[in-house]
Amino acid sequence: MFNIQKSSFLNKIVVMILAVIFLLPIFYAISTSFKTMGEVYTYPITVLPRIFSIEGYMYVFQNLNFLRIIYNTLYVSTFATVITVMITTMGGYAIAKGLFKYRKAIGNLMIMTTFIPIGITLVGVFIIVKDMNLLNNLWGLILPMVFSPTGTFIAIQYMHSIPDEIIESAKIDGANEWQIFSKIIFPLSYPLLATLTIFSFTWRWGDFILPLVTISQGNLYTVQLGLSYVEGNFLLSWNTIMAYALLSLALPLILFFLFQKLFMSGITAGSVKG
Repeated sequence: MFNIQKSSFLNKIVVMILAVIFLLPIFYAISTSFKTMGEVYTYPITVLPRIFSIEGYMYVFQNLNFLRIIYNTLYVSTFATVITVMITTMGGYAIAKGLFKYRKAIGNLMIMTTFIPIGITLVGVFIIVKDMNLLNNLWGLILPMVFSPTGTFIAIQYMHSIPDEIIESAKIDGANEWQIFSKIIFPLSYPLLATLTIFSFTWRWGDFILPLVTISQGNLYTVQLGLSYVEGNFLLSWNTIMAYALLSLALPLILFFLFQKLFMSGITAGSVKG
């Protein structure tokens, strides 16, 4: 009993030490964002700002068109997430519970695409976006990536945890597939929906490669393109760079904290029945 308690105590100590190590860069970023330009380059380095300043944040809002950038990113992330979640959920249901031929092979093929690096498909995606006349168009960032192999895999595992008897009972009562999905499966899938929403939203919010090759107009920049612009043109203004980076992280973090319980239950649901 003593050894168990001692082991548990040591585990907590190790976790706390690791948490402090991982949080130190974030703490320093926050501290730097509230320093003046002069203090950023003082030596020895100051942990806390001697003079509390919001000049970095003021510059972001006044000179970098940050609100427009946030609107663009929110627009892309929201619409892409809604479409992705619907497609992924329906695909997971069809593969996990469907009766059509080769459904397992199709599911395995879809999951295998998770091992394909995005760099291999980038040229093809660019050609498709160009042929659709969606260059310098926010929908050129939404439509090419609405399919999520990782999300489909999670959806398949979650759908396996839903008892087949529920679906069979609905079919006996005369419900068609759409009625079963919309009135039974969808309401039972809130943890899955929360998980897919967080994954999809944060992925689109943090995407840099696709916007880089399809967007060249400054008024269509997303947060990652804007951050690269700040780093390239204001390399010495680290208080501005840190302020911009922290502001760009705020919305995904809020989304995660709001849905973290559903997120965890959605991630672990597939382990109940596989």
